[in-house]
Amino acid sequence: MEDLSGKLPAFKKIDYAIFDRLDKYKQTPNYVNLQDFYNGLEEDQQKALKGGLILSLFLLPLLLLSFLWWKNSNLKEELEMRTQIVNRANEIIGQRQSLQAVKFNVISGSPIDSDSMMTSRLSGLLSGIGVDLGKIQVKEFNTNPASTEILKSEADFTFVNMSTDELMNTLTAMIQREKFRISDITITRNPQSNFLQGKFHAIHFSAISAAGEEE
Repeated sequence: MEDLSGKLPAFKKIDYAIFDRLDKYKQTPNYVNLQDFYNGLEEDQQKALKGGLILSLFLLPLLLLSFLWWKNSNLKEELEMRTQIVNRANEIIGQRQSLQAVKFNVISGSPIDSDSMMTSRLSGLLSGIGVDLGKIQVKEFNTNPASTEILKSEADFTFVNMSTDELMNTLTAMIQREKFRISDITITRNPQSNFLQGKFHAIHFSAISAAGEEE
């Protein structure tokens, strides 16, 4: 058989190699023995053997293709899963970085972990706006971690003999400078002096990690 393998496409080369092997096999004693065995079979047996060989020739490539398709599907699913994990990880990292960038806009960088510290922080706020500390007092202070990174502190406050401007300035300073959240506020006006008195509840969130860095 003329060697045309260098001039043939890839699939033709495979066919050529197979038929070349068959031609060489026909020249061996084993082929003669196989031919004698085949000739010794009944006609029905020969047909059955031919059918089996033909079926094998069809099934083997199909099995190989099925195996390759199955492997490719598994690799594709694994690749998609890995891609999703990487994308999700990048998303979480991005969210954490965004949170780190804006968290001190909504929580304080200085924690309040005791009633004395709450009073000291309040005193600093009031002195900055010119309000007498004796007009407002801290009541029922408590604190506990809201998460591994955030400390939640809250207290009830009572106030007396405050003007409208003093009360508004106090609440504004607590909210803007210390990131307090004010709730449950009750206000009454003294009809004789026109000063305000009442109570409110305030919640303070702070970054625990920031406390560790300061120390």
